[in-house]
Amino acid sequence: MRDKILEFAIEMDKVMNKHQSEKGDSWEVCDVDFLKKKLVEEFNEYCEDTNQRKELLDIANICMMLYFRIKKKPIVA
Repeated sequence: MRDKILEFAIEMDKVMNKHQSEKGDSWEVCDVDFLKKKLVEEFNEYCEDTNQRKELLDIANICMMLYFRIKKKPIVA
């Protein structure tokens, strides 16, 4: 794995672990539309926030969640 991808994945995991006790793996069963809404909210926070690296990790984690929730659907190029 590329070093920069690994570094980013490690940071994503830190964020997931930080919220584990509060939220657990609720993303695996929550409504997909809720995750889509959260993605938009996090993107808006990224655009407005001074802590953009944090927001990018939040966006990446939600993208991961959505990816796995809709994984069975075929990718259309």
